[in-house]
Amino acid sequence: MAPPQSPSIQSFFQPETSTTQPAVTDNDEDGNGFTTTEVKAFLYSTPHAWKPRVQYEDVQIAKLVSGARCVHLVARLVNFYDQPTSTSKLPHPSKRCLNVLVRDDTGMIKVKLWYLKVDYQLRLGQLVSVWTTLISGADTSKSVSITVRNAACTIDMFPERDSSCYFMVQADGDDRTLSKTPLGYGPDKQLPGLMTLMGFVEGGHDIATAKVLLCVKSIGGRKKFTTKKGDVVDVVNVMVFDDTCEATLALYGRIAKSAADWKASYTILLLSSPGFRSEKRPTLSINSNTYADVDPCMAEADWLRAFAQRLTTREVVNVPFPEGVFDVQAAIKADVRVLFTLAELDEYVRNNPSEVFMGYLSVLVLEMNIMTMQQRGRMFCTECCGVPLYANTTTTVCKQCKQSMALNINPRLVGTFIDETGAISSGKLVFSTEAWEQLLGRSTEELAKCDVQLLKYLENRILFLRLTLLFGWSEKVGRLCVCRVQTH
Repeated sequence: MAPPQSPSIQSFFQPETSTTQPAVTDNDEDGNGFTTTEVKAFLYSTPHAWKPRVQYEDVQIAKLVSGARCVHLVARLVNFYDQPTSTSKLPHPSKRCLNVLVRDDTGMIKVKLWYLKVDYQLRLGQLVSVWTTLISGADTSKSVSITVRNAACTIDMFPERDSSCYFMVQADGDDRTLSKTPLGYGPDKQLPGLMTLMGFVEGGHDIATAKVLLCVKSIGGRKKFTTKKGDVVDVVNVMVFDDTCEATLALYGRIAKSAADWKASYTILLLSSPGFRSEKRPTLSINSNTYADVDPCMAEADWLRAFAQRLTTREVVNVPFPEGVFDVQAAIKADVRVLFTLAELDEYVRNNPSEVFMGYLSVLVLEMNIMTMQQRGRMFCTECCGVPLYANTTTTVCKQCKQSMALNINPRLVGTFIDETGAISSGKLVFSTEAWEQLLGRSTEELAKCDVQLLKYLENRILFLRLTLLFGWSEKVGRLCVCRVQTH
């Protein structure tokens, strides 16, 4: 009979169930000798406050050169979009990349921002800070966009893996003045390629360096859009305009969130090389060739914002002529008298909006509305209690406060003025009392007593008449003020 066998030491211990995931074996291609927990701890590390370990030099983009160098730059975000990436060889294949274009007052640079877990909430016009230790040369290959090829250099960074580089949006330290001047713009220099929206729609979009200055009119809701590749992205349609026409600006993907910070009739956009397609309404878009400046610091942007603000306010029926603003006698007796065309006057006012000056215009009367206003009972007008008052007499009673109000000549008696370069629409000029008497040949009281035949004769006599207008401009009035009228 065989002797009894001794119990093994394993029999004295109960097997324990492990609460951790099993270690990855050598046969596991993704493990490479590390456990799943260790791999996840590396790939999904918790973001922490970044602190620079070395001294970074503050530089401007124009002074960047290729090579290893610890630099820090502050710039504005003018475009960003997702870069299609192939399957990575890393254990986590969902590594993604954002192509970010930023600029300061000296130049533009492309930042290839790689990320895994951090979701960068970017908006057009944001002020960003970039810390990096390596600057690459500009990508001049034909496969990249025109805008990227124009960038001075390229920064390739992966802040979640490389602790020596960092990308930060300055939400609190933005004073809305840094890096706001468009590239190529100067006080005495016209911005190259800048055109009106009408000029862009009618053929200017074929120019590679075309630029349009637009004001936001309204912002539509966020919708879903399916691309040709089957991807579902957000789309926001923004109505934009200038002083020539209106259009739709379509924002796709990540960039659609930028519209949430814009204000209607206030936010100004300078779009360089935007996409264009002609539908029922002209439609613009921001693609990889485009860079967009939000609220740029330039005189044309200030003028367009003021123009948009005037459109939102209710127009005054009859703007009173400003007394004591213009020295008419000094302008008449001056040794040098400046004759403007409408185009020259428009350009001068845009460049010097706050200057008070006087000059002359030679215009042709293209339209008269004396008979039309007489038949409608609107030859004279004023405003009381926020309500316009019209009549064919020089006085009337306000229906709100029951007070007797004195009426002035309706400026819409005169229609369109034109010269060889432009036109002034009806009701946009402010006439002085002397100017009305010189134009109509009679005072306000005498005009009110004229019969229909005399009014018809007066309208036909002034129509197509060549006039010389002594005008004055003041930013406080915001309109051309006609001080004197001379007929030919």
